[in-house]
Amino acid sequence: MHKDELNSERYFNIHTHLPGSTHQEVSVYILSQDDLISERVNSPYSCAGIHPWWPEDIDNNQIEKLKISILNLLEAGKIWGVGETGIDRLYPEYLDLQKELFQWHLELANKYQKPLIVHNVRAGSDFLEIIKAEKPQTPWLFHDFRGNMELVDSLLKLHEDCYFSFGISLDNSQTVRDVIKEIPIDRIFLETDVQKHLDIHDVYIRACKELKLDLPALKEQIYNNFLRFEPSIH
Repeated sequence: MHKDELNSERYFNIHTHLPGSTHQEVSVYILSQDDLISERVNSPYSCAGIHPWWPEDIDNNQIEKLKISILNLLEAGKIWGVGETGIDRLYPEYLDLQKELFQWHLELANKYQKPLIVHNVRAGSDFLEIIKAEKPQTPWLFHDFRGNMELVDSLLKLHEDCYFSFGISLDNSQTVRDVIKEIPIDRIFLETDVQKHLDIHDVYIRACKELKLDLPALKEQIYNNFLRFEPSIH
């Protein structure tokens, strides 16, 4: 999509699993398993990936089918970003598979020059090791980020194209409210994730309060962050 079709009047929801948006919102939609199997893409900002929770419910044959669909969509040029993918240490029985799948997604992001949407739960050290070993070639978005500033600083030191997104956690985590104030503002995004009753406008308002910015200023900043995050928009 051309840059001229975007503007700072719109809200940018960098991560949602709920399809549909308004003329006031640009939503980055994470394709579901059903979307992937049918290779159905309804948004210009769609991401394709195998979520680290999915191996709990699907077998290896199903994973391979999803991989084929993801490759088909990438080859067809229908995908804006790769993911959501990552490591969730609350599911330790699938840790090796999660790491294997993350490596596969990382290679795809590099090959097709797509942003990588990262799911990180208690796995900051894992990602630091991966970045050191792999030297990523595209931006990474740590969605629903709940880490501390030490992790932010370490990630940015190793990969300057890391970004961090916040949503419902602004309401329920003092740690997140503290961290968002310290992260460089050109690395911040906002999201609704899976929250059906959370409006992206409300997330912006909450972020304005924490960042001590008025709404037009924050909208302008996140618009510029979006243009920087997605280099193919020009």
